[in-house]
Amino acid sequence: MNDTHTTETEILALLDRHLRSIWAGDLAIYTATTAPDVTFYEWYISTQRIDGLDFHLRETAANHRAAEARRQAGHRYEVEHEVLAPKVQIYGETAIVTYTLLMRYTTDEGVRHTEHNETRVFHRGPDGWRLVHCHKSPMWPAPHDPAG
Repeated sequence: MNDTHTTETEILALLDRHLRSIWAGDLAIYTATTAPDVTFYEWYISTQRIDGLDFHLRETAANHRAAEARRQAGHRYEVEHEVLAPKVQIYGETAIVTYTLLMRYTTDEGVRHTEHNETRVFHRGPDGWRLVHCHKSPMWPAPHDPAG
């Protein structure tokens, strides 16, 4: 096994751990895998760039509280993800991962899926690899014309 393959495997494992921390509301893992000055473009949250870890800690905690409230009220609510067609590009201490994120939500009403394209950029520093930037794009053709 060569170093590039090992690093790609490491990055994909980190990505999975990072994503799972969001659905689990695990703020310690999210913080450990994300740079304090992270930047995001999330089309479904804001039309502007979102700067810093604090926003996403609050967002993750709020989503987790909402999911737990559903469960405590006796409703089914499970979140899973699939990373489709990932490509890892490594440039020294920087790794770029592009993929389609397929989300599966299982509720009392059944199973619902959403998907969008993502680019996540990780940088390796003294504390290991951390997310420094994420850009999410919707999965419909331009101009903006979502189905439904």
